[in-house]
Amino acid sequence: MPVEDLITELFCRIDDAMPDVKKHPKAILYPSEIVTLTMLFAIKGVGNRAFYRWIKNNWMGLFPQLP
Repeated sequence: MPVEDLITELFCRIDDAMPDVKKHPKAILYPSEIVTLTMLFAIKGVGNRAFYRWIKNNWMGLFPQLP
């Protein structure tokens, strides 16, 4: 399974499991995006800086509001 499909599937499952969790007015990311990033971080198993670079360089299109 391509990585983009994995990220999309993971996000959809998480988003479906969190229907009542609302975004805080001052938040940039939705709660389901945060949980998806957290799960990807756990799956990837690298350090904070390496993970952020991987997301930013390869998957910014999927997380356009990532700071």
